[in-house]
Amino acid sequence: MDEYPFNILDIANILRLTVRRELADSVYVDCPFCNKHRKGKLNLNLVKNVWRCNRCGESGHMFELYARLRGILVSDAKLELIDLLAESVGQPCVSHSEVAVKAIPAGRYNHAVEQSPKASREEIDRTMRAMLEMLSVRPEHREHLHHVRGLNDDQIDYLGLKSTPSFKLRHAIPRRLQERGCTLAGVPGFFVDRYGKWTVNFTTWTAGILIPTRDMDGLISGAQIRLDKPIKDDESDPEEQGTKYIWFSSSNKSKGTSSGCPVNLIGNRYAHTVYITEGAFKAGIAHCLMKRTVLSIQGANNLNGVKEAFLTLKDHGTQLIVEALDIDKFNNAAVAKGAQKIYLLAKSCGLRCRSLTWNPNYKGIDDWQIALRIRRAQKKEEQKNFKERFRTDACSAEQVNEFVQQWEDLPEPKVSLASFLGVNEREFAAFQESIAAFSSLLEREKVKRRFRIYQLDLSAGQVVPFAFKGIKALAEAAYAQPPARSYCLVHDGEINTFASDTDDMILERIAEQYSDDLPNGYCGRSVAPSDVLELYDEGSRRYFYVDQDRTYLPVRFSPAAIRRTVTEEENTREWR
Repeated sequence: MDEYPFNILDIANILRLTVRRELADSVYVDCPFCNKHRKGKLNLNLVKNVWRCNRCGESGHMFELYARLRGILVSDAKLELIDLLAESVGQPCVSHSEVAVKAIPAGRYNHAVEQSPKASREEIDRTMRAMLEMLSVRPEHREHLHHVRGLNDDQIDYLGLKSTPSFKLRHAIPRRLQERGCTLAGVPGFFVDRYGKWTVNFTTWTAGILIPTRDMDGLISGAQIRLDKPIKDDESDPEEQGTKYIWFSSSNKSKGTSSGCPVNLIGNRYAHTVYITEGAFKAGIAHCLMKRTVLSIQGANNLNGVKEAFLTLKDHGTQLIVEALDIDKFNNAAVAKGAQKIYLLAKSCGLRCRSLTWNPNYKGIDDWQIALRIRRAQKKEEQKNFKERFRTDACSAEQVNEFVQQWEDLPEPKVSLASFLGVNEREFAAFQESIAAFSSLLEREKVKRRFRIYQLDLSAGQVVPFAFKGIKALAEAAYAQPPARSYCLVHDGEINTFASDTDDMILERIAEQYSDDLPNGYCGRSVAPSDVLELYDEGSRRYFYVDQDRTYLPVRFSPAAIRRTVTEEENTREWR
């Protein structure tokens, strides 16, 4: 498209797209195709005059951008743009945001900043490894990796995780690397400053955890930074987390180099089964906790290099790709689209592909694995009190003496015997009277409660905006009450309770019993937000929406409108 006297930035000016970030040969603007116009996700390539959104995956050439947003043919878009821009080429780009970068003259990015051609894979690997050897992990980062991410020191070292260094070392690090014979030109993150000295792109605002990425041969291809302080615009929604991850790059610097968005493989490259997920950090954690080979991409629709990676894996003996994108693939059309693309790419490369889903209370595969580890550790430590075990028929009233002996054997009991047993004053008085009186009272208090679990029907790959979200998301989707026609019945059962148990206590026990380690015969997934729980008896039915943080809100619900009842025979057990 060099024959036209304008470029894609001139067209962005006409369309009044807000510029968020400028690089050497491209800019990032708000994407008009994403929900809520996702800030700074649409990349405008100023060399090739093409565009692509890193979130929703929409892409095309500059005339298609104008045609799509104006709802006209591409041929008509060309004629219209020629008329519009005949006298306006060179005018400043319009930005509506006070926090956006300053007005940018159209056509400015014609390689104004000299870039270094990318070094060889081996040179990048050698330089990055040498730099990582110079760095350490700060105590606060090590604590985060231990207690929040579930990694031990050996795993931290294995992944090559480091803390970004002080800004004061920006010249010392390149100098020491050059003394060791390492290449700097063409290695992402390194550039020449205005004084002609090689430096490295570590600043105070990019401080965080440095996460190396590795190519299909295990060579370090670059790195990401998990920021200590996410980047947020002043006009951002207060509930938005901001940008948490950035690439270690120098694409907008003199003689710098872009990192690109390379795929990242961690684990055995000859594995029979390979998982694919979003983000290098997530992939590393999942690998360490699951002992599985994981391939990561940098966004659900950023699939550059994935086909080549799949073909390489197939040559190495891989047969199955397990798609493990975040759980919002069920409520976000863009993520769902990315998951489908992965499936089709795998099939085109002769690989089998299936989707991995898990307890939807956890967004990512890493969050789920961390939660499972914590839960297993808690189970080893905790012991249900006598009343809780009696409730579930795990022990008889006569076995209360075993718990009494346990309490007496404690060096210094921290609670009373009644609290240790889990009984109230009336029950404890009966216990002191006799075992018979105690047993009779507890048996009279025992009540079996009937309940049903309704969950969104996602069997056909539906995308539901409020799936696994709270009541606020339900309202934002324009529903006053959960739409029964979107649900299916996954379980009709009963649970042991005491007459004194409140609805919230009963609902919490249901949620606990039907999470993670699911009982045999159960046909649903772990209880999560957007589920509807029903408590019923001969005289009444009450429905509760599972909100965030396992709270239960009374709602209206019409079971007659549900789509279907899931049977054990239908249950594919794809949910883990």
